Amino acid sequence: MDIIQAKPTDLIEILYLLRVCILDMNAKGLKHWNSSYPGAENISRDLQNGSIYLIKDKGVCKGMVTLNDQQPEEYKGLLFDSGKQKPLYLQNMAVHPRWQGMGIAKQMIEFSQKLAKEKGFDCIRLDVFQPSDNARQLYQKQLFKEVASFHAAYQQIPFVCYEKTL
Repeated sequence: MDIIQAKPTDLIEILYLLRVCILDMNAKGLKHWNSSYPGAENISRDLQNGSIYLIKDKGVCKGMVTLNDQQPEEYKGLLFDSGKQKPLYLQNMAVHPRWQGMGIAKQMIEFSQKLAKEKGFDCIRLDVFQPSDNARQLYQKQLFKEVASFHAAYQQIPFVCYEKTL
């Protein structure tokens, strides 16, 4: 499997992947992603910025992740214990339901850490919808530490923030 930087021409493939993942999450009771989030506008912007990476196997897109230095609005005012000053933000990680449980998410996390080190970031920060037990366990196994939480304007259930020092 290869992890490559997505191009603007990958938009339709990414939107399809997200749609399938959203339907799967919603069926499992995880309704924090929907038709407006992450949304085509956000994905298009991230594509233009070069911050989306795809994991492909023989040309088939099995997952994606957004990696950038843009602090999410919801993180303003949160205290991150490490005091690190140059974080890479991991967002919108998705693995097609057909290939979940095969280590693809772990590969994307490992890629994220390698990229962050190469580009001089000192930590990785992310958030997970609190009821997403599998995602939370995945990050904890990769030695991310739970550091804060917040409530999104559109969601009553909190998101849990994680950080890993590099």
